[in-house]
Amino acid sequence: MSEITYSRARAGLADLYDHALTHLPVRIVRRRADPAVLLSLEDFKALLSRYAFTPEVLFEASSVAVWLPELAIWGRGGTFAEAKEDLLDEIDQLLALIGEDPRLRSAPNVIERLPWLFRLMYAENNGEREAMLFAAPISDERPPALAGS
Repeated sequence: MSEITYSRARAGLADLYDHALTHLPVRIVRRRADPAVLLSLEDFKALLSRYAFTPEVLFEASSVAVWLPELAIWGRGGTFAEAKEDLLDEIDQLLALIGEDPRLRSAPNVIERLPWLFRLMYAENNGEREAMLFAAPISDERPPALAGS
């Protein structure tokens, strides 16, 4: 990976941007600060694509809960749709907190969840987040254990 100083990066941002779009990330270094990396959104998404979400749905007598283990948060409601909406609201609140509080971003329990949080951050709206969390089944076939049901 090539490296450039912050001053040179500022002066040549257009070229760095073009390089990032052609899959050439660049490390940017600044005196008395940690380095940063500029890469394309496409590459960023590809790097994070392996961090899948595995929501667990719990149907109870009068309510539905959706547990998202990757972020350790719940969504609850009277129906599955309400529980999903509550989970998306919880995610919005979490992302807002993380955006506002740098101390929270460096907390150990948040650092271990950053890849999943970054995936949710690049989603442009709740519809895109919902699709990320609740991907369509690959097959319409019932699982073998349920086939006889």
